[in-house]
This record gives sequence, structure tokens and C-alpha cells, in this order.
Amino acid sequence: MAYAKTSIGRGCCKVSKKQKRISKLASFCFVLTEILVLAAILILPATDVVEIKKWPQMIIIIILSIHVLMQLWELKVFVKPDSGEKFSLTVQGSHERKKSRHRRTMYGVTVSDEVRVDYDRNSEGILVYFRKVTSSSNTGPYCQPFLLPFRGRFTFFHVLIALTLMICTIIIYIKYDDYNRLQDYKKLLAESHSEATQTVPPEKPEVDGVDNFDAAMYGELLDAFAHNVDNPFSNFGEQISDGPALDVDREAFEPVSELGTHPLVLPILLCVSLILQLTAVVSSYYQAEDCGFCLPLFCIGYTRWFKHTNAYTEMIQQNIQEKHGQHLQQEGEQLELAIRRNTQQTQGNDVTYHNVGPQTAKRYEDQIDLLHLLMAQEHDRACKEVFPEHSIQNKGVSFILTAEEIETLNIHAEQAMETADVNNDDTATELVPNSTVTV
Repeated sequence: MAYAKTSIGRGCCKVSKKQKRISKLASFCFVLTEILVLAAILILPATDVVEIKKWPQMIIIIILSIHVLMQLWELKVFVKPDSGEKFSLTVQGSHERKKSRHRRTMYGVTVSDEVRVDYDRNSEGILVYFRKVTSSSNTGPYCQPFLLPFRGRFTFFHVLIALTLMICTIIIYIKYDDYNRLQDYKKLLAESHSEATQTVPPEKPEVDGVDNFDAAMYGELLDAFAHNVDNPFSNFGEQISDGPALDVDREAFEPVSELGTHPLVLPILLCVSLILQLTAVVSSYYQAEDCGFCLPLFCIGYTRWFKHTNAYTEMIQQNIQEKHGQHLQQEGEQLELAIRRNTQQTQGNDVTYHNVGPQTAKRYEDQIDLLHLLMAQEHDRACKEVFPEHSIQNKGVSFILTAEEIETLNIHAEQAMETADVNNDDTATELVPNSTVTV
């Protein structure tokens, strides 16, 4: 079963710039603490506190390497961002058209085929935003994750690390539980030593997980304990040659006896690292922009292109709303009413189509064309104020801008909005009449 999807949005959590900065700081602190905890786990075997097998050590080393690489890349982006990265300025209308197809087959024969064209109402309304420009516009949804920036895969890496730590924690806890069973078993044999040396054979003890236990073997088994108390099952066949066999799974007990003097330390540290990783996943998702993942083995892929907004997009959107806001709001309400009335179902070539009529579809396209025209006018005016070379060349301004140009326009918009706020405050102060006191 294959699944691939590409979407444009902000994710489930809408956060402000301040919240994103806090999320980045929290993610860095959590990941740094997790790196220290995992490094402590690797150091513990040298102190004989905990014995760790090779496979958990290799997994922890891989996790540490991924964390260090991601943090170094985040530091590189923070210190020296890519100024040549390109974005496209666009606008969304009151509705978004989504086309989907659902085909059902049985024994290689198409049973049903349905094509739907839905017009969903945008919760954000009319929105001006930047979208990252990819190297190829004809890439299918299965290959879209390969067009993402390197940071776009960090959220998926954090999720994989969290799942890996969870599985390792469960396995280590099971080993620790087996270790406790072994300790209880050794304690029970030690208590039975006095009874095993009596002339009257003692009653058969009840040992969890051990069957066919004969009392005549107590003396020989306890002699084996005297030679090797820490691991009573080493050289077991050499020390006990006669008598019925003890039905004990040696392979199940041998590895748990290597957990060290304080085996509880390892599960605790893994639980702490798992909790830190889960918080890093949440904070990473909050600050994620263009992100996605791809699992070629399972033919699964997902890509989300982020709607990048800043002061410049807010200024253009505000200018459009001030000049044409009432007309655009009425047009959006009338389009919503037309979509509800004119949604119809047609049949052709054994395919069921769900779509609106041609007039409603044309009305939706006219709204998008009008919004792009209004946005082009405001964008052209702002760019000619900031970049004088555009006025000299006397040609239209491109919607595709580099990150450096966007930053320049953003600074210009912030200054313009601050000046407008100051002028509004001064105007409001002048309109307030001076208060007089009448005696």
C-alpha cells in the first residue's frame, strides 16, 4: 500500500515569532541535556556500575552522532543563513480548491472510480505569504521530500530517535526484570541450604519458572554456588554430573547477570533521555517550517510546504484589506453560497465526478486572478520604493525573491508600520479635546 501527500500550511499549531524563539531555545536545551545523559550511559561501563552490551552502545553512538550533526547545522544556519534561497510571493483566496481521486479495485478489476474537486473555506481568509521555490515544479508527491531543505528532515529524525529510545528502554527493562528473578532464585537456594543437608529430604520448593526440581540435587547445586555465587549457572554441567536435569533456560539468565552492580541505573537514564527526546519532538514540531519524510521501503511520503509570513506580507495584506476588504468579503460569502448550491455529481466513462458547475469554477478563478492583481500592484509599489533600480528599468517586479531581498523588504515594512503607528497616536492625541474645570 502506497501513500504520498503534499500540503501547504502551517501545521496544527499556529505560533508567533516569540513562541518560535522560545521553542528553539527549549529544543536546544533539551537536546543538549539528552546528549549529556546518553554520554553518561556510555561512560558508566568503565565504572563497573552498569554493564552494557554492544548493540545498545552502537545505537546510543548513532543517536549522539545524529544529534550533534543537527545541532551543528542549526548553529550554521543561525550564524550564516543562506541569503540566496528563493521564495515566491503568493496569495490565497477565501477558498482552496483540492482535487482527489479514489479508485477501488478487486481482483485487478476497477470496482469504483471517484474524482472529487472540493472547495474548502480557508480558516485564515485572504492571506499573503511566501512559499519556498523548489528546483523542479513537476516532481511527484513521492519525490517531494527530496526537495526539502536539510532542516526539513529534523522533525522526522527526532521522531525516529524517540521511537528507538522507547524500544531500547522496554528491552532493557525486561532484562532488568529477569535480573530480579535471578536474584530471588539465588536467595531461595541460599535459604534452602540447611534443609538440603538434613537426612530427611525437604519438601520440593516452589520456584517461579523452574520445573522438575529434585531435592537430592540441593547439595551438589549449593556446592556449585559456593564456587561461583555471582553466576551459579556457569560450568553447571561440569559440577553436577549425576541426578535429573534442572529445567532452567541458561541462555535467558546468563546475559542478565552482566548488568552490573546497580542495574537499575540504566533503565532510569534511558527513561530520562526518552522524556527529554519527547519534549524535543514537540518543540521541533513547533518551529518546523518546510518539513516532511519519506520511507521508500513502505512507499510512504509526506511533504508540508510552509506559509512564510513576515512584516512585509502583513503590510501588503493590510493595504489590500483597507482598499478592497469589504468587496472581497462579500465576494467570499457569495462564492461560498454558490459552491453549496451548485455542487453536483456526474457520471462518465464509469467514473463518478463531484464538482461544481462551470460558472462557479470560473468565479473562483476570477477571485484568485483579482487577488493576484491587487497583490502585484502593492508589491510593485513597495519594491520600487526600496529598490530604485526597478524604477529605472521601468519593468514589472518579479514575485520570486531571494532571502536577502525579503529581509530588506521586511525591514522596510517594519519601519513603515512603526511610523504609521506613531502618526495614528499623534492624530488621536490631537483629536482629544482639552478638559476644562467649571467652578
